[in-house]
Amino acid sequence: MRTLTVTTLAAAGLLSLAPGAGAATHANHLTVSGQASHLRPAVGEVENVRWTVTNVGDGHLDRVRLVSSIPNGWTVKDGPGCTHAGANLRCELGGLDAGRRVSVDIPMVVHRPLGAVQLRAWAAGSVGRLSVPGPETSFQVVVVARH
Repeated sequence: MRTLTVTTLAAAGLLSLAPGAGAATHANHLTVSGQASHLRPAVGEVENVRWTVTNVGDGHLDRVRLVSSIPNGWTVKDGPGCTHAGANLRCELGGLDAGRRVSVDIPMVVHRPLGAVQLRAWAAGSVGRLSVPGPETSFQVVVVARH
């Protein structure tokens, strides 16, 4: 089985608390990477997509979440612990310490369309009440007719 891995690095946000308040400064960064089990999935085949969120910052993030798009015409095969939100899956991943990562595997049945299909995901977290937006990443697979 061949896989394609795409990683996007982006600053998820910078939390700077006022030094006068006796608080430390923490840089909180997230990365999101995606991997597909097939570069050219066939109609009717199960495509396993793994999204990995990594905290590459120097502080703990609370309530980390990942949102993954479901391509038009594809269906989620098994519930990976995420909830449907329209054409997306929303996955609550919990807290994430600096240097740690968490992955979500999403098996989807490929139905249509033939040709290039964009797979997208984005992440976010929080530090206390402050929302820390994260990066968005995407990659393409090419759907082919069943063999």
